[in-house]
Amino acid sequence: MTRTRDFHRFHRWTAQLRRRSLRNALPEPREGELQPTYPVSEVRCREWQRDQLHDLTELEEREAIA
Repeated sequence: MTRTRDFHRFHRWTAQLRRRSLRNALPEPREGELQPTYPVSEVRCREWQRDQLHDLTELEEREAIA
């Protein structure tokens, strides 16, 4: 590829990354996009708690068997 073509492709790529990061930073949903029913942080916290509870029950079952 020629140097100018590489230059333009690189700048198109960085502009695409910049637009994508700006779109992800927007707090409001875009038109036609589904809204999540729960905030992501709440889902992460709930899944972490569920995982911890599962680990505790497994540990208790192992201790009960031994």
